[in-house]
Amino acid sequence: MRRQFADSMAQRSRRMLLNPFFARVDFREEGATVAERIVIGLYSLKDEKGELLVHDWRAPVCSLYYDAMPGEAAYQSPSGEIRGELTLKRQYRMEQGRLKYYVDTRLSIDDSMLLDILSGATSRHMRQIVATIQSEQNAAIRQDDARVVSVVGSAGSGKTSVAMHRAAYLMYHRRDLLDASKIMILSPSTAFSEYVSGVLPELGEENIRARTLREVVEDVLGKKVEKPYHQLEALLDDADGLRRESVQYKGGAAFLDQLRRFADNFAAYGPGFRDVRLDRQVLIRRDELTRMYRGELSLLTPAQKLQRMAATLQTRLEGWEDRLYKQYEKSFSGRYGQRELRQMCNIAVAQRLQPVRAQLRQMLEMKGGDLLKQAMRAAPKPLRDAFDENLAAGLTWWEDAVAEAYLMVRLGFATPDKQIYHLLVDEAQDYSDTALAMLGCYYPNARVTLLGDPKQRTTPGLEDCDPARWGACFGMADAPVFPLSRCYRSTRPIAELCNRILPGGNALIPFGREGNPPTVARYSEALLKQTLEAFRAAGHSSIAVITRSQAQADSLSTKLDRVYRLDGGEADLNYESGDNVVACYHLTKGMEFDAVVVVWPEVALDDGERRRLYTAASRALHDVALLGGEGLVEALG
Repeated sequence: MRRQFADSMAQRSRRMLLNPFFARVDFREEGATVAERIVIGLYSLKDEKGELLVHDWRAPVCSLYYDAMPGEAAYQSPSGEIRGELTLKRQYRMEQGRLKYYVDTRLSIDDSMLLDILSGATSRHMRQIVATIQSEQNAAIRQDDARVVSVVGSAGSGKTSVAMHRAAYLMYHRRDLLDASKIMILSPSTAFSEYVSGVLPELGEENIRARTLREVVEDVLGKKVEKPYHQLEALLDDADGLRRESVQYKGGAAFLDQLRRFADNFAAYGPGFRDVRLDRQVLIRRDELTRMYRGELSLLTPAQKLQRMAATLQTRLEGWEDRLYKQYEKSFSGRYGQRELRQMCNIAVAQRLQPVRAQLRQMLEMKGGDLLKQAMRAAPKPLRDAFDENLAAGLTWWEDAVAEAYLMVRLGFATPDKQIYHLLVDEAQDYSDTALAMLGCYYPNARVTLLGDPKQRTTPGLEDCDPARWGACFGMADAPVFPLSRCYRSTRPIAELCNRILPGGNALIPFGREGNPPTVARYSEALLKQTLEAFRAAGHSSIAVITRSQAQADSLSTKLDRVYRLDGGEADLNYESGDNVVACYHLTKGMEFDAVVVVWPEVALDDGERRRLYTAASRALHDVALLGGEGLVEALG
């Protein structure tokens, strides 16, 4: 215990050496003539005399920084409300223990790149734009009433930064309830989990946990399911029409309504009970099973009802076993010795009652596949047949996995996670309505922040993304949606390339840095290698070669030196933000790289294809090269 405490204190000291403070407010209490200077950092720091030099960001007085603007202000202290005037709000940018710059502002700026832009801004127009972005972000960060909040913006609009700082804000205001261990980030890939797990800013806490939706679903179902990007690979194959039909049928609000109706019906009436027979004899009548489920056990969850019924019927089975044993013992007596007689009687009883046990298991022991099979009775026959074949083969398509998980949690067959009090869902545009509803059931105590860009919904078959519907999936139809209007992380030339790629009417609003013009050229292996080396020579530390498919990424990774192939598996946990990587676009969603080389095959640029290409190109912060076929070069060059 002492060693753990010493290690924790040493880690705190190292953090404070590199970033001793990040903000300051000057506050003059009512009746005072001089303003008190309050310096804010990750932890408190005292001098030799015990005087506070730096205040811990969680201290009550620090709420002035998070909640107040210059002018009349107040904060709640242990002794009551303290009123006065806030005369200064200042933010500092530190790098490796050295002060890079400071900015005086009205709102706390919760994004390092905005701070960088503002520190170098000389025009009033530029400062007004930054103030507008600050205002948009702060409205989402400090929304304190709604259980579900949606933050919607294009690539590079600061969605992830808003989510991290919203977590920080909620931790500050709910210090008695919320700490890092009770926050979960749901990310699109294993690599993104590693990428984002350490970026909860300026909290002085341990990293928050990050998982993928697939990991949650597999925990709920207790089995392996298809990886989401494998689903995508199948959908990109134009010949697989059945798979697109499956995703289209199961991806929207109508299918979620169907599952909800089934769950309500199952909760009220059970799985459809039948008489339990032994040969021609009825051992347990259907109406008795129905009465047990609807009457005696009415206050329990459906899963608990079936478990209680199974325990009750097991007692009856034991009685039947005793009676049958005595009958066989009498019948076999004289033909076997005592030991053999006991063995033969047990075998005979087990064989005789095996059909009864099978009938009871079929009615009382439910798995996700069993529930979804019943829920899909109204589905088109080709989809029912495909589901039955997969079920027999032990294969679970991704769109089926989330539906199974929803039913398992909703009906009590899987235990919800009640330890999470805040859930951050990144890339929410890629989640079906059923997937979002499943999260609402699985994390019943959590406030939810959803982040997404409808322009990056790239799964073929899914209907257009409408963030206004996200709240309804969690049972909050009026959940607020906060739009972030401007793209400021990528350079203006990259944003303009993205605008040429996007379908009409979906343009980004670029703001901020100028930069090198993008390269749009015919693909060749030689040009790919030349471009990669040029980006390295320019000093870019994180570079990505992004492809349309994983098969394409696998092939390129064998031809390039000093690159790390992302494949969606556990090995991606070894990914570090400075690595050069090769991956299909789906596995890089939510991530950013100094430079990106997009390698794309010759395909028709319909709306879906343009959204996929936009997703790949918008990963770039400073430089991008788009290498593809002749049609792509003609359309975008």
